[in-house]
Amino acid sequence: MPETRTRWYPYVTILPALLLIGLFTLYPVAVAIQDSFYQYVLTKPRSHPFIGLRNFREVIGSYYFLNSLSITGMFTVASVAGVFLFGLTVASLLNTKIKLAAVLKVIILLPWAIPSVVAGLLWKWILNGDFGILNGILFSLKLIPGYIPFLSDPVLARVSLVLAQVWKEGSLAAIFFLAGLQLIPSELYEAARMDGCRTWRMFRAITFPLLRPIALVVLVYETMTSILTFDLIYVLTGGGPADSTSLISWFAYAEIFKSLNLGHGIALSIIIALLTLALILAYLRILRTEDSR
Repeated sequence: MPETRTRWYPYVTILPALLLIGLFTLYPVAVAIQDSFYQYVLTKPRSHPFIGLRNFREVIGSYYFLNSLSITGMFTVASVAGVFLFGLTVASLLNTKIKLAAVLKVIILLPWAIPSVVAGLLWKWILNGDFGILNGILFSLKLIPGYIPFLSDPVLARVSLVLAQVWKEGSLAAIFFLAGLQLIPSELYEAARMDGCRTWRMFRAITFPLLRPIALVVLVYETMTSILTFDLIYVLTGGGPADSTSLISWFAYAEIFKSLNLGHGIALSIIIALLTLALILAYLRILRTEDSR
């Protein structure tokens, strides 16, 4: 009897957690997948006919899907690259022997700790075309002839959204990279200096290869975050102007809460999940290929 209890004890202890995961994660996903094959329009609450893959065909064939997909791709590439470079640069500076480094390590994490809605409101005030502080500073320095409507111009609105995303997420990437830099033995750099290697050569031959696992974590996490970005868009631009910042996550929100088409929204959510999974698998495959080489 004691041997049987010992064998089943680990499974019994994790059973409550597994039940909670199944209840609040797996069951809703299963129900959502099932509902995606039915017509769920909230203006017709008593009519839910089975339509197969028509929800997927309609959202994929629409102009809004192709437009939002292209905008999401551009936003993801720009924001992930910006977060990566910002985090690596800040981590490299914090890793040096500068004064107040400990205080800066705490301050640099504050933007990530701020809720996305609050961050969106901050940037909305900063970039306001009538009384924004950024316009005020640029105008007082005589760098611009007049106030710029950052959030009213399609191109500037996209740039503003990327800037807010980099500011919000770059601090977390900096902490990740800083932890990785502090784990690299200083003897490697000393040996490289003795061999006559310069800073860029040491970064390419020592720093970046040893930071590759952390870089993968940052890339995967920031890719998922960028694709699923919604709070900043909701507060900062509202998908505008002229749908220039309508990411695919915003399109899913609009289908459910504006068009009241729950079937389309669920189909879009499943497509977003599959796209995110495909990108993560691509990252892992590229890393595995490089390691094998």
